[in-house]
Amino acid sequence: MEQVFHLTVAEQGYVDFEIVGALRASAGPQRYQEIVEDVVFSLTEKITSLMNSARAREFEQAERQSAKIGVIARQIGLAGVSGVAAAAQDCARRGEYTSLSAVAVRLARMAERSLFSVIEFDAQAP
Repeated sequence: MEQVFHLTVAEQGYVDFEIVGALRASAGPQRYQEIVEDVVFSLTEKITSLMNSARAREFEQAERQSAKIGVIARQIGLAGVSGVAAAAQDCARRGEYTSLSAVAVRLARMAERSLFSVIEFDAQAP
């Protein structure tokens, strides 16, 4: 019997605001803003590539993209995104097309919500 996973529509992202705050404090507001913009662009590009690789059943490429997403996410404090990227990497390593596709969609939703939280955090900072 197959296992059914329920995913919420609005994925709540887990963000480590200690890392986000330390990054903002060390980089300064202007540079921090640039870093966040770079991360948004980079994650969007890599998640799109992951989804395309999954669709094409290019599991090795999908595994590499998932690993890169995890590294970027950890560096800026997106712990939830990093965890889901690890799950995508595992699905790709095992060549599980259906699981990889589902996890890639979850990853996109979580990244969106997490990045929105980081941007809100920045807007509220003094």
